[in-house]
Amino acid sequence: MRTLLLIAVLLVPAARAGDPVPVNLGVDMSLGFLPALEVTAPRVKQEDLIDPMINQQLMRLLTQRMDARADSVAASDASLFNLARLSTLTGYSLKTRYTEIGFLLTEGLAGTKDFQLQNELEKAARLAKNVQTRAAAMVALAYTKRMQYLTLFQGALTDPNPTVRFAALESLLVLGDASVQLQLGGAARNDQSVAIQIYAAAGLWRKGDSFGKEILLRFLDHQDWFARAMAAYYLGEMGGGYEYRRLMNYLDRETDPSAKAEIATALMKLHPKKDLP
Repeated sequence: MRTLLLIAVLLVPAARAGDPVPVNLGVDMSLGFLPALEVTAPRVKQEDLIDPMINQQLMRLLTQRMDARADSVAASDASLFNLARLSTLTGYSLKTRYTEIGFLLTEGLAGTKDFQLQNELEKAARLAKNVQTRAAAMVALAYTKRMQYLTLFQGALTDPNPTVRFAALESLLVLGDASVQLQLGGAARNDQSVAIQIYAAAGLWRKGDSFGKEILLRFLDHQDWFARAMAAYYLGEMGGGYEYRRLMNYLDRETDPSAKAEIATALMKLHPKKDLP
């Protein structure tokens, strides 16, 4: 998440230093504004203890997925029928986890120090026809924290596919280098996907640039409900007293129920800070 929304990949807050960074892979309109699955990157802390057989199997899965169709597994797997109908918070998260193999690949490969695996991930990020696999490979590479992949992520920001562009932004945020601020600002201003613009603006704000906040505030007046809701979510996560007062002004006038619910949730998060300047 909050997985990908509409034709673009949806919102995920960039984590504080040391926190797991949530990842969004796949496209599912029904999963709008729920907390994203978190990539825990288990191998980052125990790379030397991982059995080579595990790496071999993960690499085989990655290779098999490079040219696979991007259709969700749920469309063809009867075993997931009941899971797909779950409407609770946990149910939506489970549906995402088991219908988008890109998430599982990211979880298993993120932060690998294995040279062969890194090469395969880079190959997938550059050449895979399956966009979910490209996205998964990029985010997994970002967890290595190796600056050699910076140009790969920067180049993917111009990809015609929004899933790839979103993964590039997410990878830049996971990488965590100060130089990514320029790319975040460019995406927040110019990306063709409104969802990506908002995600980039939130990342920009987290990096200390208040212009990201100004962009989010502008989206509260956007014609599309999902843009208003996304903006409200991030304002609730990172805002203060001023944002509380702004959102309170929008609560009564909002007509879409999903956007209204997101604004109300954001206000609850901001309430302890409501008297701040």
